Amino acid sequence: MNALEKQNSTRMFGLDVIRAIAILLVLFSHVYYLIDSTNPLVISLSGLSGFAGVELFFVLSGYLIGSILLRQYITDNFSLQSVFVFLKRRWFRTLPNYYLILFVNLGIAFFLGYPSQYWYKYFYFFQNFKTYSIGFFSESWSLSIEEWTYILLPFSLFFTLKIGNKLSKKWTFLSTIFLLIILAHILRFFNMKNSDISTMEVWNTNLKSIVIYRFDTILYGVLLAWLHQFYTHFLNTYKIYFLILAMNLFVLQFVILNVLGVDIMSSPMYFHVFYFTLSSVIFFLALPYFIFWKNSQSVFFASVTFISKTSYAVYLIHYSIVAVIFKYILSKFSFQFPSILILFIYFGITFLLSYILYRFYEKPIMNLRDKN
Repeated sequence: MNALEKQNSTRMFGLDVIRAIAILLVLFSHVYYLIDSTNPLVISLSGLSGFAGVELFFVLSGYLIGSILLRQYITDNFSLQSVFVFLKRRWFRTLPNYYLILFVNLGIAFFLGYPSQYWYKYFYFFQNFKTYSIGFFSESWSLSIEEWTYILLPFSLFFTLKIGNKLSKKWTFLSTIFLLIILAHILRFFNMKNSDISTMEVWNTNLKSIVIYRFDTILYGVLLAWLHQFYTHFLNTYKIYFLILAMNLFVLQFVILNVLGVDIMSSPMYFHVFYFTLSSVIFFLALPYFIFWKNSQSVFFASVTFISKTSYAVYLIHYSIVAVIFKYILSKFSFQFPSILILFIYFGITFLLSYILYRFYEKPIMNLRDKN
């Protein structure tokens, strides 16, 4: 078996499906922007798909890093060296692509005249740490949340293990996750008491996209990793029921509550503190069904695997590079292109460039990491 066959044989098809769904939802969220749609339904669905796609990525990421950390935590001494090994492997996975695309975005921002006075914050993921300072490369808000959570979680696990070294690692790990989740809720509650967020636009930039209020969304995936490790049979037995519950909660949050007129003014506690909780719980409940989907003979197998493998590259370039430049080029024409042609070109260019980035930059770096 060659290296490629070995890699593909160890992939979990269900997780590839989740990645593919998440990135396609994110891509769809910019459709209205590209075709200049003013249809309220299209705009609403675009907003929902973008939010759902990113939140799904968050929970999936939490499950993956949680599985890695938990294995280290229960089998090793979990020293500071363990923490730095974990961080080094994560940074090999995320930072090379990020910094390459950041430099490209800096060039685009300069060329198109986008606000870039806070460009230096992007190098340390401070562009949305506690205040929103994003003038370009708007996708980076979610990457900041991920990177800071990668730091917060292992160090928290290390220190709580030292404090409670006589306790079972199983329960120390779980206690740490719950404490961090509670901390995020406390921070959002105090934000509600000390800020004036009265519109969804302000909510989007001053709460939804801020690291110190959102790190818990990844921790629900870590919690799922804990359940998968210690209660595998339980998750496998009830996975379809969890999926059905998740679907019903999704309809409740994004359809029924909207129809009932629940908004940020009438229910500030919900929108400030618990809106993200319910979103994360929905995807936390949906994920077990896909965790146990090991492989597939589906005719869509190759397409799903391709989209999954290139999903990080797609996320990095799809909007601030491809969509923005494509939109700029379209504005130079004196006539309107058919919407279907615009979308076909957009998706085609996005996946072509993403494959090139993955094949000739991301994958060699990952191979180097694994080799060393």
